[in-house]
Amino acid sequence: MRDERIRQAKNKIRSEMATIILLGIAISFSIKTLVFHRSIEECLTEYLILILAPLYQLVRMHMLKVGIYNERGNRQPVKNLLLAMAIFLAASAVTMYKAMKESAVYAWQRSVTFLLVFLVLFVLIFFVTSKFNQYRAHKYEKEFDDD
Repeated sequence: MRDERIRQAKNKIRSEMATIILLGIAISFSIKTLVFHRSIEECLTEYLILILAPLYQLVRMHMLKVGIYNERGNRQPVKNLLLAMAIFLAASAVTMYKAMKESAVYAWQRSVTFLLVFLVLFVLIFFVTSKFNQYRAHKYEKEFDDD
């Protein structure tokens, strides 16, 4: 039988590893699209992982009846989201500017459309999962308090 501390340490290590992998995928996706000018079709795996990872987390938390949310006063997740968006937008703007400078026929519309679709989907999923997590956490609190 395993000690609870060992199980918690193992879960923490796996959680940190998943975060590192997700950051690596985000960096890979950014480099492929911004530096190498790859299309969405060429980066579809990374794109889907970045979009679907929060949905997977939501489903698993629902299956395990776990509700993780931040109190209303805590704005750290929103600050992190805004910081990530600002960095991504700045990198995109610099890359598009360089490409427009190098080529007179740069199709900036495709890059902007791709960027907007990605950001809208990411932000939409972020807020939907946050609200749903908050709702479920309150529901689970009531359920487990009654027991």
